[in-house]
Amino acid sequence: MIQGIIDAYFEENGRIILLDYKTDSVISMDELWKRYETQMDYYRKALESLTHLPVSERRLYSFKLGQDRDYGI
Repeated sequence: MIQGIIDAYFEENGRIILLDYKTDSVISMDELWKRYETQMDYYRKALESLTHLPVSERRLYSFKLGQDRDYGI
């Protein structure tokens, strides 16, 4: 069983933009992505199943680093 809450998503031009906020203390966005890539994959699959729209962006925002990055699909 997997439990999680998608922080935010929105539709743009018939596609879904997935956004998740993280508060982890990390030194790089790559480190953050390594921690959460699997979670973001599950979120993408859930959104595509529920909305019947493709997810075109998977974005992580790091409060620690003050930046976000799109990790595509």
